[in-house]
Amino acid sequence: MCNFTLNWYYLIVHELAHLLESNHTPRFWNIVAVQVPNYQVAKNWLRYNGNTLEVDFVDKNLN
Repeated sequence: MCNFTLNWYYLIVHELAHLLESNHTPRFWNIVAVQVPNYQVAKNWLRYNGNTLEVDFVDKNLN
């Protein structure tokens, strides 16, 4: 799975997991890990690069 697909899949799973567990508890991360076993890769990528996605999105929509 490419980084882009992995990151979006992770984001969707992450948000859906909040329907079962509202906080980032060990149970929450277990729910995520069951669906995205290598979620840590996407989580780390988004931690370091996520702000560029937001800036790019905002810039494109302001013009």
